[in-house]
Amino acid sequence: MAGEPFNPIRFARNAVLIASGCGLVAWIVVASAIPNLSPKRFHTVVEGELYRSGKLTPAAFKTVVREHDIKTIVDLGAWPDGSVEDTRAARTAEALGVDRVEFDLHGDATGELDEYAQALAIMIDPARQPVLIHCGAGTERTGCAVMLYRTLIEGADVESAYAEAESIGHSGDRNPKLRGVYDAARPVVEAALQQQ
Repeated sequence: MAGEPFNPIRFARNAVLIASGCGLVAWIVVASAIPNLSPKRFHTVVEGELYRSGKLTPAAFKTVVREHDIKTIVDLGAWPDGSVEDTRAARTAEALGVDRVEFDLHGDATGELDEYAQALAIMIDPARQPVLIHCGAGTERTGCAVMLYRTLIEGADVESAYAEAESIGHSGDRNPKLRGVYDAARPVVEAALQQQ
C-alpha cells in the first residue's frame, strides 16, 4: 500500500505546530515552577536580620522562612486586602508560625508615609528579627523602605541607597515617584525614630 507523497508544506506546518506546542508547554512549566523554587527578587539586606523580596508563593514563602529563620513578614501591600491571595498569605504565615504585618502602600511607593515609619520600627526591632520585607514586585515600596533603612539606620548616602534600588529592579523611567516618596518619608520616619 503506497502512502501519500511527501508534502513539504504540510511537513513544515506540522513541524511548526509541534515546536510551538513544545515551547508553550515549556513556558508554562517554567512560569509556574520558577516562583515556587526561587522567591521573586529575594536579597539579603543584613544577614540574619533583614531580607527583601517581591510577593511570594506559599512554597517560596516556606522556603524563605525555613532557610532564613524568618520571624516577621512585613507586607507593604503585595495583595489587595481581603483577596484570595492575601488570605492565602495570611494562612501560610500562620501555618509557619510567622508574624505577618500588613501595610496598604501603593505600587508606585506612595501612600501614608507613617506606614514606612511603622514598617521601619519592625525592621529594626531585634525581637522581631529576622524580618522579611516585601511588596508586589519588590522594587518600589520595598525599595523605599530599604532606602530609608540604609540611610537612617546604617548612615548610607541616599545616592548609594537609590543605586541599590535600581540594581534590584527600580526604574526611574517606569516610576519617577520613588525618589520623591523617599524624600517626603524621610523626615516623617526620622521623627518617629527619635520618639522611640
